[in-house]
Amino acid sequence: MARHGNGTFTLLTTEDPVGFEALTQSLLDEHQATTPTELILIHSMAESLWLAQRAQRLQDTCIDPATGDIKDEKKFSLYLRYQTTHTRAFHKSLNDLTKLRSERRKANIGFEAQKHQTARHEMAKITHQIELFAKDMKAQSDLTDLVIATTQATRDIPGFEAKYMAELEKRGLDKEWWQPQTTTQAA
Repeated sequence: MARHGNGTFTLLTTEDPVGFEALTQSLLDEHQATTPTELILIHSMAESLWLAQRAQRLQDTCIDPATGDIKDEKKFSLYLRYQTTHTRAFHKSLNDLTKLRSERRKANIGFEAQKHQTARHEMAKITHQIELFAKDMKAQSDLTDLVIATTQATRDIPGFEAKYMAELEKRGLDKEWWQPQTTTQAA
């Protein structure tokens, strides 16, 4: 009914090879296979549809065209099972193709989303570093302004140095409080 002994799909000598090729090509054009698996599924769809149509033609030979009565119940039932089997095979191949493409699309979307999330994270890190750098520059600028103001006040205001040292002592600081502490260890 469907295949040669070696399992390969074969057209009957009474069937139209051009018609089968046209069916196969129309499915290939519609579904645009991008992988070998997709190509196999599309060819399986073409073969299954062709075999379902063959089973329908064989069923038609079991029906009296004048009365519509079934002439051979046994053959008619067999051909109906063949048609059902091949119709299901067509739909299974179509569903498998659809599922395969859906999974690949979801994986690609997930990959793209991950790339975008990683890029956003990197941008946030860079922004944070720039903000820290700007705060550090502001602190450096404020310290420079304080040193300049203190130096200016020491020159311009009599007794400023003594008042400044007393204020530092009151706060528990020494004159060089803003400079990094260096500790020397005895060898």
